[in-house]
Amino acid sequence: MKENKLKVSFFTQAKRADKKGMVPLIGRIELGRKHSAFSAKKKVPLSLWDSRKQRLLGKSAIANSINRYLNECTALIHARYRELCESGESFTATDVRNAYQGQLCQSSMLLECYAEYLTQIHERVGIDRAMKTLELRIYQQTLLREYVRRKYKLSDIPLMELDISFIEGFEYFLTIDRKLKRGSICSALAALKAVVNKAVKNGMIDMYPFIGYSYEKTKGTPRNITQDDLQKIIDLPIKWEKYRVVRDLFVFSCFSGLAISDIRNLKEENIIIEEGKLCIKSKRVKTKTPFRVVVLSPAKTIMERYRGRRAGYVFDVPPRDVVYNAMHHIQRSIGMETPLTFHMARHTFASVITLSAGVPIETVSGMLGHTNLRTTQVYAAVNSERIRQDMQKIQQRIEHTFTLKL
Repeated sequence: MKENKLKVSFFTQAKRADKKGMVPLIGRIELGRKHSAFSAKKKVPLSLWDSRKQRLLGKSAIANSINRYLNECTALIHARYRELCESGESFTATDVRNAYQGQLCQSSMLLECYAEYLTQIHERVGIDRAMKTLELRIYQQTLLREYVRRKYKLSDIPLMELDISFIEGFEYFLTIDRKLKRGSICSALAALKAVVNKAVKNGMIDMYPFIGYSYEKTKGTPRNITQDDLQKIIDLPIKWEKYRVVRDLFVFSCFSGLAISDIRNLKEENIIIEEGKLCIKSKRVKTKTPFRVVVLSPAKTIMERYRGRRAGYVFDVPPRDVVYNAMHHIQRSIGMETPLTFHMARHTFASVITLSAGVPIETVSGMLGHTNLRTTQVYAAVNSERIRQDMQKIQQRIEHTFTLKL
């Protein structure tokens, strides 16, 4: 059997440079006209890399260490190549790579790695992850499993077979077959990317399949209700008691900014007096970020109406399905065309109750428990009346300041 010439080379991925200028190092095994790439599991300073010599320049400690490591890799690959030649069987560049990595009989699978990813999220629930995050990722795993089964007729697929066409196909499946909205598609792709990133970091795959692929992320838009709709909800007569409770909690959220998970977790000890004012002081369930908000009179009225029904807590919040059905009932009852969700109350607090009343966005961000002002800006929708008032103030301020001669 004619032996093909073996060539081992190394190159960097300059587009993946980190803040320190370090880039991943990739190896390539060429055998005849075929080649197979692999991760060298090292990062090198791009400024020192000599692409012609395929080594680091200079005699620094990092240069000596990396160059010695690359020499050892090259020698080991040649050793595995000679072993395969002695076997007398035909082989490819991929076989040489697998022999070098010790992966001739074993390959990591995508959905297995996804399951490990879910296990890690489950362990972090209640620490820095919410149960809703875990539930969302489990649902996204079912979408990925369905795609693999439909497209490839397999129960799982090796990580080594992931490429840009797989990712583009998954996006197409979510868009056309499952008809998901753009935000849901981006979330599912982000979860897949997190699994792939972990696999690359752990050396399970050599090439990063997301290279050259980008997906358009949705820009958050405010989802508040109008002041008129809020008044309709407040005045709405509701026959069923549990639906009335949900309506009152929604109104409470409109005047306090608390998410439903924070309302459910609101304890009597979180209601305090500071600087002579009744306040809610707690930490967000989702992010553990501290927040403080003054209790406005409508929120106080609702709070006093329900206190004492659940020991130690301010409210006894109905189950999730009751909340969902109640919000749908309220939407139909007041004639809203767009879906009404409980989280819209939080947006309403930000835009209608506070920002439109002239409260600085930095203050609103603190009351909502946001760690990033950009998050608060998604909630910010200032109505035309507020813009008119602000422009009147500007006009009064500059009226006698500037004089134009025409």
